[in-house]
Amino acid sequence: MADETDAAQFRAASPVLQPLWAVRYRIALITLDLCCIIIATIFGFELRFGVSHDNRTTMAYLITGGVIAVGWIVSLQASGGYEIRHLATGPEEAKRVLRATAITVSVLAIACYATKTEVARGFVVGVIPTGFVLLLIGRALVRALVRARRETGGWSHRIVAVGTAESVRHLIEVTERAKGSGLRVIGACVEDAPVNSEVWPDVPVLGGVREAAAKAAEVGAEVVAVTSNGLGPAGVRELGWELEGTGRGLVMAPALTEVAGPRVKVSPVEGLPLFWLEQPQLGRLPRLVKRTVDLTGSLFLILLALPVLTVTAIAIKVTSRGPVFFRQPRLGINGTEFRILKFRSMYVDAESKRDMSMSEQDGGGVLYKMRRDPRVTAVGRIIRSLSIDELPQLVHVVTGTMSLVGPRPLATADSGYTGAARRRLLVRPGITGLWQVSGRSELSWEDAVRLDLYYVENWSLGLDVTILFRTVFAVLARRGAY
Repeated sequence: MADETDAAQFRAASPVLQPLWAVRYRIALITLDLCCIIIATIFGFELRFGVSHDNRTTMAYLITGGVIAVGWIVSLQASGGYEIRHLATGPEEAKRVLRATAITVSVLAIACYATKTEVARGFVVGVIPTGFVLLLIGRALVRALVRARRETGGWSHRIVAVGTAESVRHLIEVTERAKGSGLRVIGACVEDAPVNSEVWPDVPVLGGVREAAAKAAEVGAEVVAVTSNGLGPAGVRELGWELEGTGRGLVMAPALTEVAGPRVKVSPVEGLPLFWLEQPQLGRLPRLVKRTVDLTGSLFLILLALPVLTVTAIAIKVTSRGPVFFRQPRLGINGTEFRILKFRSMYVDAESKRDMSMSEQDGGGVLYKMRRDPRVTAVGRIIRSLSIDELPQLVHVVTGTMSLVGPRPLATADSGYTGAARRRLLVRPGITGLWQVSGRSELSWEDAVRLDLYYVENWSLGLDVTILFRTVFAVLARRGAY
């Protein structure tokens, strides 16, 4: 009993490792959230009362606004809105803001009912939606700043990886691809590589798997990540005991990769956490929902883009010889071939010169790409940079050949899709997709296939909405290859 008491006191007295940047981030984010809520409160008050209000009304709603602001911040804290591990995670961060907003509204409604306090509905209608939108915008701006800092190596958690050399290298590859996640492996503890060797450039082997806790303390790591290989159940448990009270986090990196959280369910059995992997959502109902969204969305976008379509067609016809549209065989769902429709952005003899310029392309394997392709017209460069050349494909979405979001249909032979790449043909190809908003022509063929497979395996309506929003920002930022 005395030992347990001493351990409890040790854990309570031990400080939690908090990098200075993490403390500053929390303070800045809380301040920003308060500013957003105050602006929303002022807007709600002016929306409901305008200039016709007395001092008593002003004071009453000043107090009400203060209570809402404090309650909202507390709800964000309770919902994990200020946890560093959710920093710059996008959809996950938005979910926590939504959850905190729902809690705030619920508590406000219950409190007003219990105390019989009358709060103008127009005031609440003005404050809550406005505050929610401002919170999302504020966090989006912070997320952009954080990602920019992390791309240069700042604002990241230092990790010591534990496992085999191969599994550690795989973890490093994932963290290198997703620098925005803020995870940086600085050392490894493995048994199948000598100490002071490197499992990756600038990632030395610090020791064996049983020395992970001590080595993490030596190099100042905040997190110890255990990969799928290297430590048995007893070893993981003992490592957790060694990290207790140190403030360092313990992360498990299972062999499940490229699988989103909603498909993974944890079900403990006698203390053993079992990961249940649900089947991809490719059933009849999800397909019906996706098709409904595609049809309504594409019709709306065609009407909205009609002036742009008209001006572009005239510009192409006036500035260069040849047809306005370009058609090319592409592979659709289940490998069915169709002829894709695009605005012509190249000279009419471009396809005949394709083989001549293949040696000058910028890599990509099956993906044919050239940053400064001489076959592209002046108008073509403009419409490509703004992705206007893709707009005619909305017609394919209406007819059901394509989807708004999905794997990009590539102009390759059926034999080019071998192995895992063929699985991307299980869904309709899309005008935009995950790899288009994750680097477009900067990605290799392997990375493009990996992102497309992630989409196929983890499709959801929320993922489609996220990709559509990211597409808008990508186009505005002119992230195109041309």
